[in-house]
Amino acid sequence: MNKRILPAAIAGLCVLGLAALVAQAPAPAVHISKIQVQPGTLSTKLIMETDGPLAVARAYYLAESPRTLALDLPGASTSAAPVAASSGLVRDVQIEKSGTAGIRMLVRLSERVPARIVKGPGRTVVELNAIQRGQSGYTVDAATQAELDARAKSDIRLNRIETAAGAESLAVRAALTGPAVTQVFALENPPRLVVDIFDTLLAAKSDVWPIDDPRSTVQRVRVAQFQSSGPRPITRMVFDLKEPGLYALDSRSDGLVVSFFPSVAVAPATLVQPAPPAASAPLPAPAKSEPAPVRTEPKAEAKTVPVETVCPPTPARETAPPAQEAQAAAAAQQEKFKPKTIVGDEEKYSGDVISMKIKDSDLRDVILYLADIATLNVVFDPEVRGTVTVNLQLVPWDQALDIILKQNKMGKTIEGNILRIAPIAVLTREEEEQRRLNESKELAGPVIVRTIALSYSKATDVATLLKSKISARGEIIVDQRTNTLLISEVRDKLELLEKLIAVVDTPTPQVSIEARVVEASTTFVRNLGVQWGFRAIADQFYGNATNLQFPNSVLVDGAMIPQGIVTKGIGGPLGGYAVNLPAPAFNTALGVSFANVLDTFRVDVALSALESGGEGKIISRPSIVTQNNQEAEIIQGRQIPVQTVANFTVTTRYINAALELRATPQITAEGTIIMMIDIKNNAADFANLVNGIPPITMQSARTTVMVPDGGTTVIGGIYRTEDSVTRERVPFLHQIPILGSAFKNFARTKQSRELLIFITPRIIK
Repeated sequence: MNKRILPAAIAGLCVLGLAALVAQAPAPAVHISKIQVQPGTLSTKLIMETDGPLAVARAYYLAESPRTLALDLPGASTSAAPVAASSGLVRDVQIEKSGTAGIRMLVRLSERVPARIVKGPGRTVVELNAIQRGQSGYTVDAATQAELDARAKSDIRLNRIETAAGAESLAVRAALTGPAVTQVFALENPPRLVVDIFDTLLAAKSDVWPIDDPRSTVQRVRVAQFQSSGPRPITRMVFDLKEPGLYALDSRSDGLVVSFFPSVAVAPATLVQPAPPAASAPLPAPAKSEPAPVRTEPKAEAKTVPVETVCPPTPARETAPPAQEAQAAAAAQQEKFKPKTIVGDEEKYSGDVISMKIKDSDLRDVILYLADIATLNVVFDPEVRGTVTVNLQLVPWDQALDIILKQNKMGKTIEGNILRIAPIAVLTREEEEQRRLNESKELAGPVIVRTIALSYSKATDVATLLKSKISARGEIIVDQRTNTLLISEVRDKLELLEKLIAVVDTPTPQVSIEARVVEASTTFVRNLGVQWGFRAIADQFYGNATNLQFPNSVLVDGAMIPQGIVTKGIGGPLGGYAVNLPAPAFNTALGVSFANVLDTFRVDVALSALESGGEGKIISRPSIVTQNNQEAEIIQGRQIPVQTVANFTVTTRYINAALELRATPQITAEGTIIMMIDIKNNAADFANLVNGIPPITMQSARTTVMVPDGGTTVIGGIYRTEDSVTRERVPFLHQIPILGSAFKNFARTKQSRELLIFITPRIIK
């Protein structure tokens, strides 16, 4: 049995060894047999035909040459061919070896544009979205139109937008109720990538999502309903970019995922895989990849591949109104208050990086050399002459050209692919002549009379603003009765004036301002007092004489303060007191009288007391509505007449004793409200009249605060506490321990007042 098992085991090991060798063998190289450029209306496609699946390890724009797109293709090969150039978006394609196995493809473009990679069977396509300029109508390219014609019209809804930021990418998912057809194009100033989703209605409201990640190439995402009527509704997603870069577009049955990658970094090997719509799945986290060093390897055995130009497709038919970017309705309130200004950006250079070291070379020869790099035609003015001595390293060619021209007091103009060089004085003179010619053409046209009725602005104010913009033949007449402008002007100037009027004649937002003045007070009073008197008699009449010759009779009267004077206390049998210290105010009193049988000795004692407390709360709530940057005032209360006599003339003037609120709101671009507030709460004190006129108790606050819409702030507060103690006493005797209380009274008053002022502004929408 062992002899039969051994050969079988050996055979099995051989099979396993062969399988291991096959597994360890390198994958066969993918050969790129053909590269062609297919220009289109919205994009240019670089098509690579291969004999197998092509792996794209990295796709990025070179830092040293921002208009060159590099593709690292490991395990790929191609045949050598002469360099071919094109005058379109793709200038040329160069191939160089990368490492031991693989190539690097360098696609030199005329300008930097958004790009994505689409992989399919036997071909890999690099789609370059051309910048759309001067479009007069909405265009649907042939491929998108064919896809729309092949499918029935459906009602798809975009329910929500989700964003997921990773370490190396940003993914934006549009949750759809079904698969949709999309069209992508690019715009400039600022750079934007626009994704139109056909047969789709926006379920949620339009909105704007700012992207705060400094590593992302996306600044914000805007979504709105671009077209709700017509043959097919269109929902538009606009991505405001910092600069054009690499992105991926993945259509699924449950939505659309747009991913953005760093412009100079690693991109996933399979950016887009066309496949049938998959089942609904949550938004995946962006793939994390290691950053790639930004450098170009030495060009060993550089190869070039011919670029075959394919005839462009048939121009697509116009199917929609002019393409205007949809404004987000939810952001309209904030955009209304944002300043509309035009700021010139600093000049940026995007030419290919060059190095040059020359001495005493002719200016024309140097310019021809730079123009050859940029594939531009050159026209020189007869006065162009000079020499150039420079040593420049790794400088964009357009920056080098500007420096050389400035050094020689020359300027340039570029029209199409023609570069014209002339002295600055010549170009300045030509610009001035052209400006005068344009003005003459404008003034030579017919004068048009137009009547514009204003809705929100005063015609006189608008006319004052427009007078500086009219031409010598223009005239503005104001009809104040109908608030109308009668404008006579040439056509071009008239269009400018109409645009300015549309910006100025807008409704002014209103602000509701509510103030609450809360005043709380507490009072506590405690009074204690004592009154006492006595009388002692020693006399033979009563049989209690002293038995002395002198004094034989004695009378001690301790009631010398008569009751008629003691009006603030209580009376007693003696009719007066020796110590009269009752409570200043009292509501409780007790009197006690002691005497002997003959009434020769009597003591009267009276105690008085008071304790009271009180609480009060006053709330004043004035409210007023006013327009932005307009002062509003509200007053509630009374006026106190005050008479003065001067030179036998009686003058009466009135002083406000009222609650007054004055406020001037200013709505900021962020939706907050800056308010200048002056609030007064004055009241007449009729308890302390002076010559029959009550004094005015004043409470006021004046300040400037910034409050969010609908927020409440405390602009002022006063807290006042009074604690007073009053004692009346008999000198020296009040200091006797224990018995001293019979020679003094006590009165304590404690008051506290608190004032708070609240302000709540609201923008009326």
